[in-house]
Amino acid sequence: MIPVGVVAAVVAALCYGVTPACARRSIRLLGFARANVWRLVVALAVIGVLAFTIGHGIGDEAAMFALAGAVGFGVGGFAMFRALPLLGAPLASLVVETAAAVAAGVLAWVWFADAVSPPEAGFSLIMLAGVVIGLLPYVRGRKRHPRLRLGLLFALLAALAQAFSGVLSRKALLATQQAANARGGGVKVGRSFEFVFSAAFDRLVGGLAVALALLALAILLARRAEWARASLTPAARGAERGAVWTTPDARLGRGLPDRPWFWVGSNALFGPILGVTSMVWALQSLQPGVAQAIAAMAPLIAIPSARWIEGYRPPARYAIGVLIAVLGLAGLALS
Repeated sequence: MIPVGVVAAVVAALCYGVTPACARRSIRLLGFARANVWRLVVALAVIGVLAFTIGHGIGDEAAMFALAGAVGFGVGGFAMFRALPLLGAPLASLVVETAAAVAAGVLAWVWFADAVSPPEAGFSLIMLAGVVIGLLPYVRGRKRHPRLRLGLLFALLAALAQAFSGVLSRKALLATQQAANARGGGVKVGRSFEFVFSAAFDRLVGGLAVALALLALAILLARRAEWARASLTPAARGAERGAVWTTPDARLGRGLPDRPWFWVGSNALFGPILGVTSMVWALQSLQPGVAQAIAAMAPLIAIPSARWIEGYRPPARYAIGVLIAVLGLAGLALS
């Protein structure tokens, strides 16, 4: 039988694969700071209802989960949203997900001795190798953005934030399990989805707080830049402000509306609502590095969705990379 944690991590990978293309479209329509805030607002409303109806409201380790959300959603989400326009969805996802898997595995092991078994480490590396093989030809063939290095720095920052967020969430889940055992009653946190909604809600609260602070900072900087350009004509000032907030692009997937609510809602659904909630579910029973390694398959999933939405074409060796990653996943599930 396939472990529940592996299934949850696969669901997270599927959702993460769709999210970058939706995020890029919402960024073009709203700007990276506002798009990040609105997706968290939508997600917080949905997860909040579930947390206080099906779940346990605010969890026992709310502070730890909030800090994890502040780093992951707030800092990591902001950095990812800045990296996407500079790197493109596949490359940004490749850097973030693979680097996050390695960082999360090492950090959990060093911090609180949450080690990965040799079979898990081996199959996780096979999955990561498949991701790299599948996307490397595409990355090499893509025209470099003039600010590529800046995009890579933001992507690495997002990876470290995502890794720390996952590890801290894992530690908080283990603490929740210990508290439940101390109270008695035989509650099995790793098998109960009720705790997932509460943990996801606490994470979103912390993430939204940081995202709002970053949005306020972005608005302040944009207004100061406008004041400094007060001598420009009204048309020129409008063009400059548009460059700060959005990156318009007329390309769209077939039949998809060019409406902010559609892309913000899609980004919230596949990101914080389904993707991150599934990842929290996976972290109940999986070491953070293993869970992140499965989620790192998201860039392979992102290629078909990005091709449909934004016109990307898979590289020639894409199928080989997918096959290797799937074999690694199968080995992990059966080990």
